[in-house]
Amino acid sequence: MKNRFILIYNKLVGLFLISFLTGISGCNDLDENVYSSTTTANYYQTDDQVMAAYSLPYSFLQFLMYDMHWSLVTFGTDEAVATVKNNQGFENGRWVQFHQHTWTSSLDWLEWNWYNYFQGIGYCNQFLEVLEGLDFSEYSLPISKEQMTAEIKMARALYYYYAMDTYGNIPVTESMTAVNPENWDRADVFAWVENEILQNKDLLGEKGEGNWYGKFTRTAAHALLARLYLNAEVYSGTPRWQDAVAAADYVINSGKYTLDDTWDAPFKVNNQYSNENIFVVPYDFNFAPGFNMTTQNLPGAMKDVFDFPDYPWGKTVTPEAFYRLFKENDFRINQWIVGPQWYDEEQTQPVWGWWDQDGQQLVIRPEIEMLMNPNGGYGDGVRNKKYEIERGMIWNMNNDFVVFRLAEMMFIKAEALMRINGGAANAEAVDLVNQVRERSFAPGDPDAVYTTATLTMEEFLNERGREFAYEAKRREDMIRFGKYTEARWEKPESGAHRRIFPIPMNILTANPGLRQNPGY
Repeated sequence: MKNRFILIYNKLVGLFLISFLTGISGCNDLDENVYSSTTTANYYQTDDQVMAAYSLPYSFLQFLMYDMHWSLVTFGTDEAVATVKNNQGFENGRWVQFHQHTWTSSLDWLEWNWYNYFQGIGYCNQFLEVLEGLDFSEYSLPISKEQMTAEIKMARALYYYYAMDTYGNIPVTESMTAVNPENWDRADVFAWVENEILQNKDLLGEKGEGNWYGKFTRTAAHALLARLYLNAEVYSGTPRWQDAVAAADYVINSGKYTLDDTWDAPFKVNNQYSNENIFVVPYDFNFAPGFNMTTQNLPGAMKDVFDFPDYPWGKTVTPEAFYRLFKENDFRINQWIVGPQWYDEEQTQPVWGWWDQDGQQLVIRPEIEMLMNPNGGYGDGVRNKKYEIERGMIWNMNNDFVVFRLAEMMFIKAEALMRINGGAANAEAVDLVNQVRERSFAPGDPDAVYTTATLTMEEFLNERGREFAYEAKRREDMIRFGKYTEARWEKPESGAHRRIFPIPMNILTANPGLRQNPGY
């Protein structure tokens, strides 16, 4: 059974909103209605209340991770695009802007994501301020104050990592009372996140200890550190390849994780049983909704194929060039829905298409005629089903979203070794990648293994695309490899400033202490 910290959160959101509102100065009217006498000053009276507050920074990730963050870091890359089909799905042009890198500081999605990152940070800061004054001898809790504090600081580091990665020069504050904080340079934010991880990683629990699932453990902290160091040159201007090797090695050599036998096991409905996943955001159909990749990806005509109670939206497709990275003998190609669609495995009952395929069998083709198709495009672009599709589940999936897994740590070490070696693969780098790759091919298939000659840097990026498709990593990869702003299908070359997003216009207006990122 999944960890039930996912049950709590709406009540706590209300509490924190009350706390915020009661700090705002009002008028002298003393006849105000009192809707709640609960404040942060008198809330933390029971074990359950403390544990609920401790769970909130984790629970908020359920709202943020897929619905918001995934879109922000995916639709500007080559692996996914929300095309306009039969003039439907334009959504004020936001997804077209992401694909073509024409966003501005007034784009709503940029503002919403900014608010969400800093809302998560705010939950961490507020609880850390309260936590400092709590006497744990008055409670009977399954976790020490020291470990709880370290976990919340790690959750805060993750939120700051995402904000730094996407917006670059952001304000950093550990206080709820800061007024108009100024931007920090991205290199300084990098140093702060690094220090936060280093100071707290050894105070955390570990896999198998207590209620660890979905929480920051020592190995999860090192996984975040490995990814931070992998992108250090982008964030700070100084490469940290050897540090990336060391952080990845900590996880690899911990003995806590092993590669799953099959490439898709980390993404099954019950992926809490994966031996490979290091840190996940738990989702649950009833208690932790918010993961609806199935809804976003599948065409509406496939409703009855999976006994869905309603129609999928079919928003997200994959450009042909990315799909063509997968060979037919690569088992990972099975994460794509492509070709004629059937209701039954025996292929006797065809799925009937819509719009330009009305009256015909639904055929999904890799080719996409155009980004904004006024007259069709219903079958254009393959659809991803990497996360196992559960019958009857559409709006809220039971799969947990994978943030870090062992395969990524092995790839981080391999890439760092190649970078140290001037971009050339050595035997150790090849072995690390092959250990992951081999499970995606039949035994004895010569395509299953690279050599030091065939694992070039370009091929390594392609292999990262195959292994980590739809895992919210592609933007970091393309920027690190200098590919993000290049011209590609339906996208002209974009300026270097597009490697970070602008500070949203309304945020700048509200906080005069902030300055806009260069180029915007």
